[in-house]
Amino acid sequence: MGEPAIDWVARWRALVEERHEQGRRLDQQHRRTDAWAGRAQRFARHVAEGGTDDPLLRRLLALATPQTTVLDVGAGPGRHALPLARVARRVTVVEPSAAMRELLTAGIEREGLRNVEIVPAEWPPARERVEPADLVVCAHVLYPVVEVEPFLRALDGAARRGCYLVMRLGQREGPYLGLFEQIWGEPRALAPTALDLFNVAHQLGLSAGFEVVPFPSWRSFDGIEEAVAQVHADVLNPPDPAAEALIRAFLAERLVERDGKLALLADAPRAGLVFWERAEASAG
Repeated sequence: MGEPAIDWVARWRALVEERHEQGRRLDQQHRRTDAWAGRAQRFARHVAEGGTDDPLLRRLLALATPQTTVLDVGAGPGRHALPLARVARRVTVVEPSAAMRELLTAGIEREGLRNVEIVPAEWPPARERVEPADLVVCAHVLYPVVEVEPFLRALDGAARRGCYLVMRLGQREGPYLGLFEQIWGEPRALAPTALDLFNVAHQLGLSAGFEVVPFPSWRSFDGIEEAVAQVHADVLNPPDPAAEALIRAFLAERLVERDGKLALLADAPRAGLVFWERAEASAG
């Protein structure tokens, strides 16, 4: 008899639930209402620094026309939504984070855009509140989603031409995995990756393609204190003062100056673009 087939949906659920359990147990900030509160500004700054050098955005801009409609699920500060709104007919944004919506609204007003609608809700419940769109986008959103199947089914159901999703190939805390275990005495529970997403999509009957793309590390810092604060958050905010000493020693060995900022050595993450398109869209 052959090996039993892997249930990728169940594997995904187990990964996310174990990671949530660890976060609830160790991180005093895990239960904050808005996970992006206090972090949205820094994220938006890195997005702005990256400009349009984004493989997913380049692909979407090549597909978009003045007749195209776009749905961006988990749009954050508008990394993809704002550039697409400049060329598409309409962009609908689903964004549950109030901190991110504030930044997105500021960007919309700054650019004078009139074709962006913001839906302040979680996905997939928001599916009932949005019209189908030609292109559906979901970038770096799925990591904490326990029930991946209804999430993807809803994305697929909202797409007329195609769905385009991006996730990391590795772990967000990749450079700190050893440091995490040193601080907490246990390994970091791993998040699902783009490869998990690709396999889930095929298990659900979605004929997904896969492409490895560069991914900015966003681990550049204006100074040592910003670096310490970021790593402290990434290793789940340990309350023990001894942890800060470990973090500072870790950074002292690995930070280098690059383009006027501090960056981690050998930090070159990759992401995976997972996408599926309607046959008529591919032919056209």
